[in-house]
Amino acid sequence: MPIRTHILLGLLLLAAAGAFAQENVPEAAPGDPYLDPLAFMRVDAGAGDLSLTVKLESTDERRQIAGRRLLLGSNEMYLNSATVATVLKGSRFWDGGRRRLTLKVAGRDFVMSSNSRLVVTPAGEILLPVPVLEHAGDLWLPMELLTQVLGPQTEERIAWDDTAMRLVLGSVRFNVTGLKVERLGRSTAVHIQCAMPLGYRAGSPEPGVIEVKIYGGVVNTGQVARTSRRGLLVSAGSRQRADHAIVTLQVDDLVGQYRAYTGSDGNEIVLVLEEEMVAAIPSPVPHGQSHMNLEPGLLDATNSIRVRTVVLDPGHGGHDAGAVGGNGILEKNVNLAVARELKRYLERESDLKVVLTRDRDEFLDLAARAELANQAGGDLFVSLHCNSWFNDGAHGFETYFLSPAKSDWAKSVEAAENSAGGEPGDVEFIVWELVQNRFINSSSQLAEVMQAGVVQELGLEDRGVRQAGFRVLVGAYMPAVLVEMGFLTHPEEERHLGESGYQRRLARALGQTILSYGRLVASTTPQAVAPSAEVDDE
Repeated sequence: MPIRTHILLGLLLLAAAGAFAQENVPEAAPGDPYLDPLAFMRVDAGAGDLSLTVKLESTDERRQIAGRRLLLGSNEMYLNSATVATVLKGSRFWDGGRRRLTLKVAGRDFVMSSNSRLVVTPAGEILLPVPVLEHAGDLWLPMELLTQVLGPQTEERIAWDDTAMRLVLGSVRFNVTGLKVERLGRSTAVHIQCAMPLGYRAGSPEPGVIEVKIYGGVVNTGQVARTSRRGLLVSAGSRQRADHAIVTLQVDDLVGQYRAYTGSDGNEIVLVLEEEMVAAIPSPVPHGQSHMNLEPGLLDATNSIRVRTVVLDPGHGGHDAGAVGGNGILEKNVNLAVARELKRYLERESDLKVVLTRDRDEFLDLAARAELANQAGGDLFVSLHCNSWFNDGAHGFETYFLSPAKSDWAKSVEAAENSAGGEPGDVEFIVWELVQNRFINSSSQLAEVMQAGVVQELGLEDRGVRQAGFRVLVGAYMPAVLVEMGFLTHPEEERHLGESGYQRRLARALGQTILSYGRLVASTTPQAVAPSAEVDDE
């Protein structure tokens, strides 16, 4: 048989085999990451608009925009380029021939192409985890582009809270500024450097990972990071959220425990990673130190307290009316009514002893309220208040724990609530002493449990957990929080807060969170804490 015939026959056999293989390959469903080679850029054409809130940090102004979860198989939020340009006060140029968009923000050009993850920035090329998508006549940009690229490179704080569907914008004033690591024999000390004292909570979401949630923190993600190993620290990174920063540490498998405490000048959060467990449990942890085992879900030893007595503090009273709503609802009356309902609920649903700092319309200065809580042997202190603002747009529920106020909003609320007495000059001194005390982690945890539970139960606007130097919390030697139950300056919230039925619902929601917190700390087993290590500068 001629060679040419052999070649032709071979080609025919190859073609037949290919056709057979094609017939037996299952058809790829659009978006299937295993069988669909274009899955990473598939648009969900049925994705509808979702309402997002844009909050301007400097003025507390809020407005609504539309976003979409546009990528098949992904939960990433997308905004169209027109919306991004408007929100960031930028401009855009579309090159139709190259399917390329140039977005100019703060005088800097960012270039991206349709269905590509590559973004050309003034700092170099960056590969996004998900692509820019072309849809409905515009390019749609992933939220990751705003928070991790546009924000850091334009010195603008851009933080996305996916749970609250809230985008927070504000000029960057970094207060979590750096990371220093040093070896201490068989231990490793990680210093998170801050520009001011900040409240924090350390936890371990999974083995080998430590997360430090820093309340009011605005993190310089470029500086608070480490890719090279040192000692027991494998790597470190950070990310920004709407009202807090998160620093994540990847640690060696040898790490069995760690300790966290505040540095002597208040401007460092120090985590000491330890190889071995120590069996002894020392006396109460001094100066804000805390410890958590690396097993997920375990809490520090300072949280292991049985809740037996709850002190409820209805804010204001007597000649101090507090906030006044547009229809004449007085804050002092709402606070007392909710406190009474909450007392009844807790006594009915549990064996807790519940003490009110006031049970009638009378004035008590702030120091007396905290002292009363101490004399009652309180295990928890909850101060009840209503909020107010200069316009009727602000609304929602927020929870505070004690620490120097960090944001302009927290400072304004602090000033209003501190007006009932005390020398203003000593607030920062007294607050700083308490920032380091053994209840800071417990207070922040109580605040988180209460904030999440009430918001979910009543469907309220979530204004988050915040920190401020409320004098009513100063001197209360127990986990202590202050809740702002709503805005009397908001017409709908004023109407609700003045209704007895809503007051009962609010009290029930608050009560459920207090009982949840009590069960949480009761189930926590104290973990071993190693002796303090000396931390030297490099």
